[in-house]
Amino acid sequence: MKDKISIVIANWNGEKWLKKCLTSLRNQTYQKIEIIIVDNASSDNSTVYVKNNFPKVKIIKNKKNLGFSKANNLGIKESNGEYILMLNNDTWVEKDFLEKLINFYKKNNYSVISPIEKRYFTKKAVAYSPTIDITGSHVYLFPIKKTKKLFYLPGICLFFSKKLYEETKGLDNDFFMYFEDVDWFWRLSLLGKTFSYVDDIVVYHVGAGGAGYGIRYKIFLWRNQNILQMLIKNYSFPFLILFLPLYLIQNIIEALFFLLIFKPQISNSYLKGWGFNILNLARTLKKRKWVQEHRKINDLEILKKMYFGSGKLLLLKNYLQQKQ
Repeated sequence: MKDKISIVIANWNGEKWLKKCLTSLRNQTYQKIEIIIVDNASSDNSTVYVKNNFPKVKIIKNKKNLGFSKANNLGIKESNGEYILMLNNDTWVEKDFLEKLINFYKKNNYSVISPIEKRYFTKKAVAYSPTIDITGSHVYLFPIKKTKKLFYLPGICLFFSKKLYEETKGLDNDFFMYFEDVDWFWRLSLLGKTFSYVDDIVVYHVGAGGAGYGIRYKIFLWRNQNILQMLIKNYSFPFLILFLPLYLIQNIIEALFFLLIFKPQISNSYLKGWGFNILNLARTLKKRKWVQEHRKINDLEILKKMYFGSGKLLLLKNYLQQKQ
């Protein structure tokens, strides 16, 4: 439907966040919307709570946890809006949020836009530009840079047309969680699409509302599965040959490090990540073929958006500085 916004929210045990999130959406000045909750087999009272308190919200109940990408893709497939707002459940927005968002989108020539993130409770700005290094590791640069060097927009809150999403293949279903947004935006850049933050529009976000932080096996496993897929899919062959060995050497060093600090399960996540990619290599290569056949931008231009250095060492440096 023209100008209708379909708001898709992937949910896993997010009952404690849903009241504020859905209330803020229900109170929007822009009302040409539908809200779709895709529930990943929550063990809390999420779906019952939504059904009882927000009866107009459409609920898709998965029999098992399908992960972030599949849940969003299911919601988008079932949506009937011209535009999609992909939104985390641990967020809330001001009442004029959607009105400002769609007006900005229509007046500018960006394929995807994202509001500025602020802390859920304190409303403190979270001002950083996310990028990656050549081996795919996250890097957060300060302050925000709304330029062509912006590598991706975090999947917390993204606004785009459904047509664009379908044409660019959207989030990869094989990415259970983590780096699905980086992978899509890398592809968008290769296809010549543009994207930007919007200065005066804000989303309030808790952060890690579902997965949490820290040295956790599943987090490392998902990252180790997904970064390798991402590199294989998106790099041209010469750069893949150049950078893939660096990625694997870095993996080996990290796995040995976690063994030395008596975290064998984390070390095992690297082996499991490699195993996952070997078993699914044919499928990844098929997706790589589509990306490489449709790309319009060369890797030298993509590299300009990356951080030249080690993202892991920068993260360690920042961590040690915070401890001082």
